[in-house]
Amino acid sequence: MHGVMKVVAAALILTGGAWGSVQAEQTESQETKVAMEEVVVTASREAEPTAKVPAHVTVIDAETIARSNAKNVPEVLSSAGLHVSDIGGNQRAYIVDLRGFGEVAQQNLLVMVDGRRINQADLSGTDWTLIPLDRIERIEVLPGSRGTILYGDNATGGVINIITKTGTGLEGRVAAQYGSYETYKGSAGFSGAKDIWSFDMSATYLDSDGYRDNSQTEAKDVGATLRIDPSESVSIDLSGGYHKDETGLPGALLQTDIDAGAEPTDTVHPDDFADTEDYYAKSGLELFFLTNDAFRLDLSYRKRSVDQYASFFGGYFNGDTRIETIAVSPRFTFQEDFGEVSNRLIMGGDFSWFEEDIDNFSSFTGASSYELKRENIGYFVQDDLDVTRHLTLSGGYRYERADYSFSSGSQDDKKFDEESWTVGINYAFGIAKAYASYGTSFRYPVLDEIFNFIDNSAATGLKPQKSNNIEVGAMFGLIDGMTFAVNIFRLETEDEIFYNPAGGPFGFGANENLDGDTVRQGIEVRWDYAYKGWLAGAAYTHMKTEIDGGAYDSSAIPNVPENRISANLGYAFDMGLFLGVDGIYTGSRYLISDFNNAFSKQDDYTVVNAKIKYDWRWLGFFVNFNNIFDEDYASYGGLNWANIPGYYPSPEFNVLAGVTARFGSI
Repeated sequence: MHGVMKVVAAALILTGGAWGSVQAEQTESQETKVAMEEVVVTASREAEPTAKVPAHVTVIDAETIARSNAKNVPEVLSSAGLHVSDIGGNQRAYIVDLRGFGEVAQQNLLVMVDGRRINQADLSGTDWTLIPLDRIERIEVLPGSRGTILYGDNATGGVINIITKTGTGLEGRVAAQYGSYETYKGSAGFSGAKDIWSFDMSATYLDSDGYRDNSQTEAKDVGATLRIDPSESVSIDLSGGYHKDETGLPGALLQTDIDAGAEPTDTVHPDDFADTEDYYAKSGLELFFLTNDAFRLDLSYRKRSVDQYASFFGGYFNGDTRIETIAVSPRFTFQEDFGEVSNRLIMGGDFSWFEEDIDNFSSFTGASSYELKRENIGYFVQDDLDVTRHLTLSGGYRYERADYSFSSGSQDDKKFDEESWTVGINYAFGIAKAYASYGTSFRYPVLDEIFNFIDNSAATGLKPQKSNNIEVGAMFGLIDGMTFAVNIFRLETEDEIFYNPAGGPFGFGANENLDGDTVRQGIEVRWDYAYKGWLAGAAYTHMKTEIDGGAYDSSAIPNVPENRISANLGYAFDMGLFLGVDGIYTGSRYLISDFNNAFSKQDDYTVVNAKIKYDWRWLGFFVNFNNIFDEDYASYGGLNWANIPGYYPSPEFNVLAGVTARFGSI
């Protein structure tokens, strides 16, 4: 618990131990009122109060983000209790893990922006740099199987939906930041609303040398959202964005490098890089009819290109990958009230097409080209029945089919079809609720899991993984301004897809199904407090993972800490000054690929950050002090092909300062 004491000590130093000023007589705080009205769209694809969802839902709003030290979405999620591994130390590469999936966490967590899926159909997973923080209205985190029913593949661990801002009053904003590692960031935005129109647009530029050698990154982003409401029965929304970055890849430092005297900032891959270009467009049409019924149609297109160079023992690899995605999602919502009884039925479909074109050159195999395709067709129905004003019963079902085709090498096309369902019960009173749910989920192999680039063949034996998930929990208020939530879960997975470094036809590694089941079970606890200017919170996750049967029987899943704690404490003065501190403790965990649990665990670590923020009229200033105790740690580590441990060192103490100017708001 030494790490926890660091968090507490820093909080007392920063706030001067002023908790004694909190009086026993408390009136209902504004924050509690907001919580009672808080809604979430991720849980049903329609807006509904969080208190009526049979799940451990977390909502992170724009104000909470602004008061944190987070520079990007993964860092926001880390402070909210998720396990986040920083790979590059340059705000570019992260693995976000919900429910303990370790190395394959990105393939088991569905991430969306305004309901648009941003998971890639290949192993690259989610690119977290696509949405700058200043465009975010709120982030919704929905653990468990409910997301699979509504959104399909990749949601085994849960769903994260990022909701972007729309305009209100006419407003412009510009911001500039400077910090350690020669980090420069500038952004500008403009938003507004008038009559039937509302919009928000922004542009961001980031340039940083990064913490390590060859971890430099230069990124440019442009995004815009437009909403048109021509009548009470019609709503149209349009959005689009463009991202481009050039980033160095420092790679891992092997234990042998560290033993030979390598510094944490060093790299043995000075020429590795990844250049990315990504753009998307999305449109949505919603028609309202009768009393509470509606039809919505979403269309989206995305094209992403990555040029990458990687060196390794005895050779190198250069790849140019282009992937296009088209998605169509229609749905109907029927809602009728019969006295105190209310029923909402949502039914629809998701249709998506992926095409990946790859040109590779390896010093071992020479030049090669591939064309991989995947088509998904899914249908779902979700029903929420309010038996009384407090008691809700819910259930859902989904059918989905995936078809794969490959134009290169000797292989057969692949076809899979899966079903999933869920049931839940929820009793809510104000912000308090108690719930239980059970559901099933599935995950299909991504394109470059099912295709073997060594011998140009499809992995004919690779199967989709299937999971069963049960959750029981409650949320309630202790005193005015204070809430407490607890959730107990158990997730069992059959045929889990993982990377076996010794698998494949030549022993060079392959993606396979585990020959034993995996079990993840644990408890999540969250406490939040808001009274006058005081803001505090803490989240604790205890998780046990185990492989049941097969070659790795009784082993724990690599890169999953058994214990994780996040905490924050802050005070907002009437003069516009905010002082805050937050900390994260991550327990020890086995190295990536150590399924035999044969090596020592990677060390636990505690990172504590502090923030000073001051708003004066139309100007805002902040200074972030990150890792104030200068913790020496690596949040990510694994075994290489020769079973030598390697680590990705994380940034030491660093500082970031910035200023924001806002104009208008009329």
